[in-house]
Amino acid sequence: MSAVDAAAAAAATAAVPAAAAAAAAVRCHYGFTGERCEHVGANPGHQHACWNNCQGRGVCRRGFCHCQKGWWGKDCGRSRAFGAHSARRAVHKLRVYAYDLPWELAYQPEYHVGWRDHDQIYMAWQVFGELFFNDSSTVRTDNPYEANMFYIPAMTYAYSSNLGDTLVHSKRVIDYVRTTWPFFNRTKGLDHFMWLTNDQGACHWPGSTHPEMANVIKVVHYAWHNPLGKSIPTGWNRLPNKHWGCFHPLRDISAAPYWLNQAGVAAAAHGLQGAKPTFDVKAIPAERLLFFAGGIRHGDPSYSHGVRQELHTRFGRGQHPNITIHEGRFENYSAALQGSKYCLAPSGHGWGIRLSQYMIQGCVPVIIQDDIYQAWEDLLPYADFSVRLPMSRIAALPELLASIADADYLQLRAGVAKYWRAFVWDRAAGGMAYDFMMASLQCVAKYWRAFVWDRAAGGMAYDFMMASLQNRMLRLQARQFHPLQQQQQPAGYGVAEQRGL
Repeated sequence: MSAVDAAAAAAATAAVPAAAAAAAAVRCHYGFTGERCEHVGANPGHQHACWNNCQGRGVCRRGFCHCQKGWWGKDCGRSRAFGAHSARRAVHKLRVYAYDLPWELAYQPEYHVGWRDHDQIYMAWQVFGELFFNDSSTVRTDNPYEANMFYIPAMTYAYSSNLGDTLVHSKRVIDYVRTTWPFFNRTKGLDHFMWLTNDQGACHWPGSTHPEMANVIKVVHYAWHNPLGKSIPTGWNRLPNKHWGCFHPLRDISAAPYWLNQAGVAAAAHGLQGAKPTFDVKAIPAERLLFFAGGIRHGDPSYSHGVRQELHTRFGRGQHPNITIHEGRFENYSAALQGSKYCLAPSGHGWGIRLSQYMIQGCVPVIIQDDIYQAWEDLLPYADFSVRLPMSRIAALPELLASIADADYLQLRAGVAKYWRAFVWDRAAGGMAYDFMMASLQCVAKYWRAFVWDRAAGGMAYDFMMASLQNRMLRLQARQFHPLQQQQQPAGYGVAEQRGL
C-alpha cells in the first residue's frame, strides 16, 4: 500500500480531536503518554499498551504485563497448568490455544509501535488479539490438550513493516514452537495459524521445500492464489512459491483489514448513534457511475497487477463524463463514495483497503483483482453485494455497469447493507469481523483433518479415503446401470471399462 493509499484511507476517517493530535505529536517511549510523557498508558492509536490491560491482574510497564502472584501469560490470563492427557481434544466445537512466546522471540519493538502509530491499517492482528484473549467463554482455552486449533502470536508485522519479508522471523518462531511443544509436530502444523498483515502476506514464504512452514494456516489480507505457477506479465511470477502463489483457499484465511476510525465511519453511515444515516439503501446515487481515488504508479505494472494503470489510461483525466479515476487524494472522499453508484476496488502493492471502506460507507464495490480471494470469501456471497470483473473486461467497463438494471443495482445495495458488519472489527459499532474470523477457522479445522492419518492427532484421512471409495462405487454403479450408458456401450465393453479405468 502506497503513501497515497494510506492518505486516502486516512481521509475516510473522522478528524482526530485537537487535544489528541497534540498528544500524538509528542514522541514518548512505548507505554507512556502525555505532553511530557508523564502518564503510564496507551500510545495514541492503540487500545492498550499491554494485551487487555493485563486483565486487571497485573501492572503494564512498557508493553509487558507484570502479573500478580498466581497469574501469568501475555495478559495475566492464566492461573492453571495442564498435564498431558488432561482433556480430550475437542471435535465438534472450536477451541483455540494461544502460545505464550518469550519476549525475545516475538515482541513489538519500540521503533515500530512507539513512533509509527500511523500504520493502523495493518493492525487487525492486534485487534483480533484483544478480542480473542477476552473470549475464554466460547473459543479460547488455556488447556492445549483440548484445543483443535493453535494460535501463534508471532507479531510478524512488527518485524516486517508493510513492505518487508516475514520469512526469516516467521521461520524462527515456527522452529521454536515445533521444538518446544508437542502439538505442532503431530499434525505438521496443519492446525496452527499466524497473522501476516503486511502488503504481500505469505507471498515470499517457501513451498514444498519447507513443509513445516507451508502447512501453517496463514491469515492474510492479500490472498492471491496462483495455481500451477501461472505467469503474469507484472513481475509477480518471480516469487519463489509458484505452485500456490500467496494463498491456498482450502488452508488459509483472507481476513478483513482494520482501520482506526471504522466505528465512527460506520456510525455516521448507518445511523448507529441515533443520527440520520448517510447511507440510504433504497437510493440510487446520480453523481457518477464509478469512482476511484488513490495511487496509480505509472510504469510499475506489478502495482495492482496493472489494473489501476489500465483504468487511468482509459478513463482518467476526465476521459469519461460519468467515471472518475483520480490520481492522489480526493477532497471530501466520503461524500464522493456516497455520491457514486459503484466504487472501484483494485489491489495495491499487495492488498487494498478500499473494499472495506466501500462496504462500510455504502458504495457497491467493483472488484477487479484476478485470482485474488477477498475477505471472508469462504463465507460471504460476494455476488449479492459486489460486481466482479476480470482485467480483460476493463475496456467494456462503462457499458457493463450501465447495463445493470436499477432493480438489480438496488439488490446489490441491499447486500451491502446486509453484510457491511463483516468488515468492521469494533464490536461497539456492531462489527462482526471477529465472528467471521472464528467461522473461517472452524471451516479450516474441518479441512486439515483430511490430510492427517494419525487418529490420535485428530486425523480423518482414513475416513475421507473410505468416503472417496464409496462415492466412486456409486458413480460406477450409476454409469453401469444408466439406460443411456448401456445403449452406448461398445461391443468390447469389459471389466476394465466397468471399473472406469
